[in-house]
Amino acid sequence: MISCFLETQRPEGERKIREQYGNTRCRDPFRKINKMDIQLMFDHVEGREGHPYETDWVEDEDGKIVACILYYELNNMKTEFKKIQSFTSKIFKLSKTDSYIREIACYPGYEQQLCDLIQRHEAIGNGIFDNGTTVVEVDMQLKSKRELLEKLGYLRKDNLITSFADMYGFYFKDEDDTHQVIEPSQEISLQKLDCEVQDTEPLMKQVMALQETFANHYSNYNKGDSWSGIVLRGYNDGDKQEGAETFIMKPAEMGQKWKKENPEKMEWKVYDTELRKTLTEVEKFCKLLPFEHERIRILKLSEGQGELERHTDRQDKEAGIGDGQWARLHFPLKTNPKVQFTQWNTDGTQTKCKMGQGELWYLDMRKPHTAVNFGKEDRYHLIIDTKSGPELRQWLVDSSIKHPSDKNNDNYIE
Repeated sequence: MISCFLETQRPEGERKIREQYGNTRCRDPFRKINKMDIQLMFDHVEGREGHPYETDWVEDEDGKIVACILYYELNNMKTEFKKIQSFTSKIFKLSKTDSYIREIACYPGYEQQLCDLIQRHEAIGNGIFDNGTTVVEVDMQLKSKRELLEKLGYLRKDNLITSFADMYGFYFKDEDDTHQVIEPSQEISLQKLDCEVQDTEPLMKQVMALQETFANHYSNYNKGDSWSGIVLRGYNDGDKQEGAETFIMKPAEMGQKWKKENPEKMEWKVYDTELRKTLTEVEKFCKLLPFEHERIRILKLSEGQGELERHTDRQDKEAGIGDGQWARLHFPLKTNPKVQFTQWNTDGTQTKCKMGQGELWYLDMRKPHTAVNFGKEDRYHLIIDTKSGPELRQWLVDSSIKHPSDKNNDNYIE
């Protein structure tokens, strides 16, 4: 069974697994399926009985498992509902009359066997008035599995995005209108906004005249420490403001160890720094965004081999475009043709683009993305986090119609 998952979905693992099965897929270590997981599912580990997940499979004539699923046994729940939460913070409640399939896998040529497995475990409801709801999770970069579910009558209604930058779809088969499909604005990922192109030279002159050193942006995806920045508005104590211009992070998105070591910083609020008084040209950009502003930063991606590896900013629970959440907007101040952003979308596609200097772009930081600068000049972006609401969401939708993004299939296997 493990081989069926590994050889068809290519989860990330040890070197031997990568060498045997090729490019990696699953980055989230908590979703990897290994021998211990299988032992737990079959209650073969003494003292660890009662694992919530069950498996079912189909064998070929030689006894090899060619299709398998991993599902949650809702009938064994101690609570009334099983809750699953999407990246948009929507919560779906599944009862004991529903069905929840967490992983599906099959070898090429055995798609029908996988279909049979899925249908075998679809919800039957209470048998009187309700047919029940079946939810299947699927990696959105497995095109064949998405198409298989669609042929079975499933509809993607939302997505799960892990902090390890994996993208899954929640596919539903039900007749419950309370399980509404994802809103169009939440599907938008990397979008040029309908806004006049700005002259960035006056602000860049002020930036280059600074004696202020750009501070390294602490993160595990900042390859080669090539990403750095300065802060015009950010989190600080509001009094001494010591080091405020170079405190790039948001305390709430830091790890637990950092939070324990810096309890006083967890009380910090957002204030302007002295740099905002110096970089006066930034105000014309701020005025283009008639919303409340959180952090205002200028971030530099170094020339040559500057790279932000695939990641999400899921640690920031306030990030997003729901009412009161913070959306991230980019003004490229200085760029070059070899700067490129890559964004993975909720529909399983990938968008690559080169943001034009002086343009305004929205980046959904909750979704997997990368940035590279292989040019011969440093890249500078003015990044403003703005409070979201209906007006911003409508701006995103209108801009996506006027400036449609390029989307290409990005599949691990196909």
